[in-house]
Amino acid sequence: MVLKIIVFLGSVRQGRNCTRVGNFIKKELEKKNHNVTIFDPLVMDFPLLKKPLHFHGPGETPPEWLVKYNSLIEEADGFVAISGEYNRCIPPPLGNMLDHFPPKSYRCKPCSIVCYSAGPGGGSTAGMQLRYFLGELGMVTPGFMFTNPVVHQAYAEDGTPDPSNDSAVSKANRLISELEWYAEALKAQTKKCGLP
Repeated sequence: MVLKIIVFLGSVRQGRNCTRVGNFIKKELEKKNHNVTIFDPLVMDFPLLKKPLHFHGPGETPPEWLVKYNSLIEEADGFVAISGEYNRCIPPPLGNMLDHFPPKSYRCKPCSIVCYSAGPGGGSTAGMQLRYFLGELGMVTPGFMFTNPVVHQAYAEDGTPDPSNDSAVSKANRLISELEWYAEALKAQTKKCGLP
């Protein structure tokens, strides 16, 4: 099954590493023939959250860009969140971006977690926080979390894994196979029974 996948990048820092990991994950998803859309808070320029889409009343017209991006989220079969670790927490741009949209747009869709750090931990602390946060938004997080320690040495700018990063492809395949399984199962159950 060809899936529509949104990859959420989580950083706007100068010299950010999320694009290295994001480029790699995008290529691996496309090798499986999935349609990939990147949500990049640096390029899409999400403002500091003041009013999410679902806080607009019946007589209000939400910004056109917000409605457009929400439509892409509603149409998606699944997601991948790519998160660095800032002070052992989720990067603010990632939370800010995701909070712009109503939980019903994410509901009962899988979101796999890819995290990274400059040090040896691979971003796992932020990844665990992200698992809770994504669940609060209504997403289901598959069990495997793809951690990437010393990320600036693990991938080139274009996402090509360093030769020493010999497990990157096998880990990406595990992540994608779980994402596919959950996306197909949740889609079938939603079609059969509707949302709970």
